[in-house]
Amino acid sequence: MTNKYHSDTQEMTETIIYTPSLQDSGNLAAVTGIITATSKPSIADYTANLTTCDPSDSRLKVRRLCQRLNIHIDSFGGEPAATRLCYSIEVNGIERASGEFSAGGADNLISWDLTDGQFNLGNANTIDVFLWVDRGSVDISVVQLWQGVGTCTTGWASFPLEITHKGLAQVSANFTRIGSGTPGLHFLPLGALASMSEAIQSDISSKLSIINGSLIFRLRGTIATDLNYLNVINLGIMSML
Repeated sequence: MTNKYHSDTQEMTETIIYTPSLQDSGNLAAVTGIITATSKPSIADYTANLTTCDPSDSRLKVRRLCQRLNIHIDSFGGEPAATRLCYSIEVNGIERASGEFSAGGADNLISWDLTDGQFNLGNANTIDVFLWVDRGSVDISVVQLWQGVGTCTTGWASFPLEITHKGLAQVSANFTRIGSGTPGLHFLPLGALASMSEAIQSDISSKLSIINGSLIFRLRGTIATDLNYLNVINLGIMSML
């Protein structure tokens, strides 16, 4: 005698590929810039519009973007000479990072995360960079911004990507970083019968796992000014119909 499970159950196998890659503004300071304002200006000194694509499958959700800024300070000048370059970073009109740089003749780096509701997918994120000095002037020769599906956190607290699924899944991914640290990625099935996969390397592939709800991709780095990001995700999923 047959029953529904043995006679009617069918399998549906799908492949989901998502390639968010990395967005790079290039050097926005085509020639050396001289910053002389002593308070936050009303108009941004530099602006970039960076677009990360939206996943084509609605089951795949981007939960976090990371952005990174590099400003190369050539020198401090003036009488008396400046000692600090202050910055404010606005993303889509809202300040997301602020502080000051003081290293002359060097790259000055900052990274920050954007979480649900703070970023656009499929449309540009407008990043405005406002600069001013404590006194005197600052000469800069590089202003560059990057954006990716990722994080600058150094712990396992963030998960930039999540897929909703019930059934079997196998995942392969390539991830890397802009910076000098070591990125790490693991997959954590929530409410699943599978154990966690983890790697500190640029490519990772999981064994076939049973997912019962969602699978999150946790990412971390070892240096807080790095941008650790997912370059490509390939998901092979099987559902029982």
